[in-house]
Amino acid sequence: YSCAMFLSEWYCKKSILALVDGQSWDMYKPLTKSCEIQFLTFKDRDPGEVNKAYWQSCAMMMGCVIERAFKDEYLVSLVRAPEVPVIAGAFCYDVVLDKRLDEWMPTKENLRSFTKDANTLIYKDLPFETLEVDAKVALEIFQYNRCKVDLIEEKASQNPERIVKLHRFGDFIDVTEGPLIPRTSICSQFEVSAVHNLQATRSSLIRRFQGLSLPVHLRAHFTIWTKLLERSRKLMKVHLPSSFLKSGPPMGTSKPHTNCSVTPPGWH
Repeated sequence: YSCAMFLSEWYCKKSILALVDGQSWDMYKPLTKSCEIQFLTFKDRDPGEVNKAYWQSCAMMMGCVIERAFKDEYLVSLVRAPEVPVIAGAFCYDVVLDKRLDEWMPTKENLRSFTKDANTLIYKDLPFETLEVDAKVALEIFQYNRCKVDLIEEKASQNPERIVKLHRFGDFIDVTEGPLIPRTSICSQFEVSAVHNLQATRSSLIRRFQGLSLPVHLRAHFTIWTKLLERSRKLMKVHLPSSFLKSGPPMGTSKPHTNCSVTPPGWH
């Protein structure tokens, strides 16, 4: 980002990712050596990497919203944000909610509440930060979420230094390789559009939360947005990992909830 500042305001506002010696790079990730840099935008001839980063970033924001939306007595376990191509029509986050919520299905008002919380994150204009940490640190952060623990162990085993890449905006941290967009305010239109029940494991019901968003650079007319929303509500058919289906995660979240925007029917 600092390099973009030396070029022009256009590069600062429009750049979503950088290519550093041909490798996709977060805009706020520090450079470690002399290198060749190319800036990527949504208007490039091939915006594939930018679109992928945008989708992953939106999924992470939705995960934050879900984790913090329910009252403190309900446990929320974020499982993973499955990789879904932009052309599929929706980004996703798989979640296990407290067993007391197994019969709960979100109303339109609940979905609007999730969406409102997401728009609050957008308004705050929070930067996405890359954190490369020792696996021990990552395991401590996510010690109450077995799915994240398993993912951290898997990623740590892939390099001798056992370094794991996390991303953070505000005080929310997730396990994701990235790269991600520079700031939450890159998002413009954003809606949590659907929640689907997936198959149950031995002990848990898995929910797939889905959403749709367009960046500030590519806003859509209301009519087009409505059609895109309708498409985003269809179940995204991405398979769950076999390791998860065998056992399922223990209920729990890595940090306390900080707000209570959703009250499921029957609980007060």
